[in-house]
Amino acid sequence: MRTLFLHPPSYDGFDGGAGARYQMKREVRSFWYPTWLAQPAALVEGSKLIDAPPHRLKFDAIAPELNNRDLVVMHTSTPSFKADVRTAERIKT
Repeated sequence: MRTLFLHPPSYDGFDGGAGARYQMKREVRSFWYPTWLAQPAALVEGSKLIDAPPHRLKFDAIAPELNNRDLVVMHTSTPSFKADVRTAERIKT
C-alpha cells in the first residue's frame, strides 16, 4: 500500500514548535523533525513523509503527491484542528 505520512500545512503565521502544532509566536524558531510520523513511516515499505510546516508548503505543493498514494496518515492536534480538517477535506476530494 502506497502510504503518505503527512505533517500537514499549517495556518498562516505558524512558527514551529518542537514537535507540536500549537499556536504561538516566539523569537527562537526551531522545527523538530516529526518523529511521531517518521518512526512508523520507516516501517512501511514505499511510504513517504512530508513535513510541510518548516518548508512552508501549502496544500497545492503537496497535492501532486496525493495522487500517488493509497493511504494518508495525517498528524493533527487541537490548536490546528480547523486547518487540519480543511486539509483532510481537500485530500478526500
